[in-house]
Amino acid sequence: MKFDFDADAGLKKIYGTYTGQLNQWVEGGEPPKLAMQEIRCAMEQQREHWKRSGLQVHQKIKGIKGASREVPAVSYQDRMFVNHIVGSEKMITTTIWDSGGEIYRWTGEAGLSVVIQELKKNTQPPQDMALSCPHCGAPATLAQLENGCPFCDTHFVMEELYPKVTNQFTTRKHSQDVKQDLWLLPLFLAVMIGLAFTVMPEAFRSRGLPDAYSRVMGVPASLIAGLILWGVCKALGIFKMAKDLRGSGKLIRSLQFRHQIKKLDPEFSTEYFRDRAMNLFRMMAYSEDPGVYTACECRRPDSWENVLDASLYNFGVDKYRINGNECSVSITLYLDALIYKQGKVKYKGKKVRMTLRKIITEPTNLGFSVKAVSCPSCAGSFDAEKVKCCPYCGKEYDLVQHDWVVTEIR
Repeated sequence: MKFDFDADAGLKKIYGTYTGQLNQWVEGGEPPKLAMQEIRCAMEQQREHWKRSGLQVHQKIKGIKGASREVPAVSYQDRMFVNHIVGSEKMITTTIWDSGGEIYRWTGEAGLSVVIQELKKNTQPPQDMALSCPHCGAPATLAQLENGCPFCDTHFVMEELYPKVTNQFTTRKHSQDVKQDLWLLPLFLAVMIGLAFTVMPEAFRSRGLPDAYSRVMGVPASLIAGLILWGVCKALGIFKMAKDLRGSGKLIRSLQFRHQIKKLDPEFSTEYFRDRAMNLFRMMAYSEDPGVYTACECRRPDSWENVLDASLYNFGVDKYRINGNECSVSITLYLDALIYKQGKVKYKGKKVRMTLRKIITEPTNLGFSVKAVSCPSCAGSFDAEKVKCCPYCGKEYDLVQHDWVVTEIR
């Protein structure tokens, strides 16, 4: 992995094009053409999820005038692909209506980052590599797309198939979320009560004041002290630091997991694993029936149906078990989410705990897509998202031997 403090002009152009396509999608257009097929499907499911909830959602993304608001770029790669995390700060307005009118509006600055996947220079993928048609989304191979998609007959060259966006993240600036600080209010109330009945009265008594007077004066003095402490914490950014540290306690376990799994899979990528986990969450949260998907081996919690939109802030490993070439890992996703409940929409932090499983038989392929897999038996390309057997030869396609699947949600 490497850090580039300034993304090149090509990446900036791709980023700008994608944000434009994202705006068009929220306004009722098709999902961004630059997005990988899993992202496009998740966006279509999300829009249907809004409709089932009886809501209309509109979002506008604009650039911010003035100084550069770019986020330092990060790159990571495997044998064939290189991925770039590119982003900048944007001015975003989100508005939500139900049948009775507007129920939510927010305007403020937020960081919008995307993961852009490109082929490595001088790399020629195999002709039988499974891909999704950028035009109709049908599964195909590289050779088929170059000669004409077998479903829509659209012809592509390699430059039209890549780059593509494999994930996106939106992080609001803390200054826009003052209400989120209220979660610490009970702590400050407890501190003030403790001061009012212990420390402050004793301080007044030590100055020779009557006992009754000391108890009475202890209350307003404690209130003033608590407000001063609150102001100091705000000035020093203590609340912001608390939010920024979400998931940091799991860093050591996450590093241990990465070290152990790399013994089985030298191409393992923490970033790809993170993106896969988030895409699985989107699929299960937005779809009407997650049970139809081959990557879902458990029941979705009812509370997930309240999630209108979610962006990953951080994630961490809780525990893991590696038995031979089979790996099971429990993780926590720390999300910033829009939650719809009882006619109201709130923006709040959400923790999601999932257990993922994979049988590691080959190195990680950062270009893998469940929407277009290659059958190990006959090399036929098909969409394995909801199909467990190859439609050409009938042989079962065990997704867990090629990618991560969800086995438990807590």
